[in-house]
Amino acid sequence: MKLLVPALAVLLAGASCLVGCKSASRSTETTTTNVSTTATASTAQPTPQPEATPPPLTSEQSEARTLLEQGKELFRQDKDKEAAETFQKALELDPDFGEAHFRLGLAYASQGRKQDAEDEYTKAVEAYKKYVRTNQKDADAFFNMGLAYGKLRKHDEAVKALKQAVKLQDEDGDMYYELGMELSKIAQYQEAVTALQKSIELDPDNYRAVEALDKAKVGAERIKVLQKRQEELLKKQEAAAKRANANGLNSNGGTKPAPTATP
Repeated sequence: MKLLVPALAVLLAGASCLVGCKSASRSTETTTTNVSTTATASTAQPTPQPEATPPPLTSEQSEARTLLEQGKELFRQDKDKEAAETFQKALELDPDFGEAHFRLGLAYASQGRKQDAEDEYTKAVEAYKKYVRTNQKDADAFFNMGLAYGKLRKHDEAVKALKQAVKLQDEDGDMYYELGMELSKIAQYQEAVTALQKSIELDPDNYRAVEALDKAKVGAERIKVLQKRQEELLKKQEAAAKRANANGLNSNGGTKPAPTATP
């Protein structure tokens, strides 16, 4: 995102100063003409601080990532037990490795170990939450966090994480697909349609997104019909209430007071 700094005109003894600003990732450059040192100091822009560089991986963390890739390959080969054991080895080396927890959850789920899988998804979420505190621009971390939330059926939280993922990396069709799926699960069909259309735009061969888009469109239309019916019902109720009030007023106005008894 670029930051635009408005031009600041300073008139000092017939001399002018032009101040320009580049993007936040570059240092601010200021060009002045015949401006005093005091005026320059007062209009100078602060130099943006560079982003903190993530610390290098330890040997244990590097080995854990190698084991993760091995486990993923075993999982693709339907060797779920061997994959789970490999992910466990990765976590022994790096207990805060969010993706290893998530992948272990998938491996457990494939073995029918539902509770173990949910425990790992929970650990994955916590690991990712800790990780993104200092790595706020890692789109993959937010994406995997969203997937883990989805597995835990915490769809609102999944949507938040996935929206952040596509915000950081807006050219990934899979991310938009998963966002669309999670939006559909909380009946936000119109937003789901938009996300799934973007997914197909980025990956026209994603047949899953095409099928999901059709369902989201049906859901969006159903919501429109329900909203219209509710609006019509509300109008009828309001009209009935007005008629009832009007009838009550007419009835009270046409009634003569009872005669007072004579002693």
